[in-house]
Amino acid sequence: KVHLFPELKEQPTPQVSSVSTTSSEVQKPLTSHQSTPISVGIENFLDEKGKIRTKSLDEITNSLKMMIEEWGDTRIGSITREMTTNFKGHIRKLPRNRNKNPKYRDKDFHELVKMNVKDKIHTTTVNKHLGYCTSFYEWSVNHGYSNTNPFKGLKLKKESRPRDERDRFSELELKKIFQKENYIHYTKIEEGRYELYWSCLIGVFSGMRMGEITQLYLDNIKEVKGNQRNKRWCFDIVVEPERTDKHLKNQSSRRIVPIHDNLLELGLIEFIELLKKKDPKRERLFQELPYRDGNYNQNVSRFFNKRYLPSLELKTDKKNFHSFRHTVSDHLKQKGIEPHFINELLGHSTGNIDLERYGKGYNPDILYNKCVKKIFYETSHKRGIDFKSLKVDWKKIIG
Repeated sequence: KVHLFPELKEQPTPQVSSVSTTSSEVQKPLTSHQSTPISVGIENFLDEKGKIRTKSLDEITNSLKMMIEEWGDTRIGSITREMTTNFKGHIRKLPRNRNKNPKYRDKDFHELVKMNVKDKIHTTTVNKHLGYCTSFYEWSVNHGYSNTNPFKGLKLKKESRPRDERDRFSELELKKIFQKENYIHYTKIEEGRYELYWSCLIGVFSGMRMGEITQLYLDNIKEVKGNQRNKRWCFDIVVEPERTDKHLKNQSSRRIVPIHDNLLELGLIEFIELLKKKDPKRERLFQELPYRDGNYNQNVSRFFNKRYLPSLELKTDKKNFHSFRHTVSDHLKQKGIEPHFINELLGHSTGNIDLERYGKGYNPDILYNKCVKKIFYETSHKRGIDFKSLKVDWKKIIG
């Protein structure tokens, strides 16, 4: 059996001072099951998760690994509430990017805690670590490794509402982003950088996540029958078991997204047909993107977040590619569109368990008329942003 944390097992287990108890609080001796080392419990816990993305597995492992860094590879059932409370206080003192920053990456957990750095990890990151530990101990209780979950209820209060964590783009900012002189030059579409040109446009007219856009296969863009006899072009956001590179964030992410008229007018379908004609064996829409860390996002993310937005002087801590998603959501909300239609378009949970369990997604005609058709960006009354100026000669570019 492969051990996940051999380097940690070589370290001596830190001495944890015992907690004084009254006669009524004397703990019962641990069972052999509860005496299982944390590392073994983590291996079993992860094994039951089945097939998950490498990136997700690494994220969970790194969070759970910190328990061993804090207490050593001690017994699962020996962890108390006082110990987890102290642990929470310690991880709040950790620096950002501890494994990447040269100042921190060679120091161990306790050395970093004592440094009292200024660039501490964000509350969201602390809660992520605590969340994984909570899930591990919930599993441990269910499997007899522990009598209680000492992490339950330890998460920090969020400093801001989810809607405040990312800003939407204003219409004036969208105008700047999609201004012909800026967009055609920076996306290098005339040099064949298809993914840079299309990803932002698809994002601003659909609210799709970057990962959903970059992993599209050509046959995920299809005509779907509407309420009438006519068919409508749509993005089919779906997990396909035979395509192991594809992933969705959650079950609600599975959906059909009608394609906006502006994307069709810019030649999306013509673009796809020309790609197929040039290379009949081509499978993915953006075949040129490399697959790294469980997704195809890296090149698009670097382009938009680190080059394009800064060049336009629009980059802030709260504005990045994901802001397109917030832009679509708020744009429709301000137009009075019912939340359940917006949730369906964006792949959010509706909060209605019966509807999600037994109901199908909306017919694409309904979603088009209720949401997609209403996405019209204007800088002043009846003065829309000119997206048509971005149209290029696909036959000339693709050849």
